[in-house]
Amino acid sequence: MTASAIARRLGVSDKTVRRSLVRLLRSAGFEVETFASAEDFLSAPHPDRPSCLVLDLRMPGVGGLDLQHRLAEDASTPPSSS
Repeated sequence: MTASAIARRLGVSDKTVRRSLVRLLRSAGFEVETFASAEDFLSAPHPDRPSCLVLDLRMPGVGGLDLQHRLAEDASTPPSSS
């Protein structure tokens, strides 16, 4: 699977860190979508292809570990955008 076939989804609250990660991943050929909070991630449509979710452990509101547990409890697969 090529880098362009995998979407990277970043849930990082720190704007500077989020921008740096976006630049790094895009320079390696990855598609990148960012979210400032777990709530933003949960309310967004999810890609219908393999993805990697990078989480900030200390996001405001629902933290990264809490989001990971929530996704695991909800069958571990984000809903499709279709």
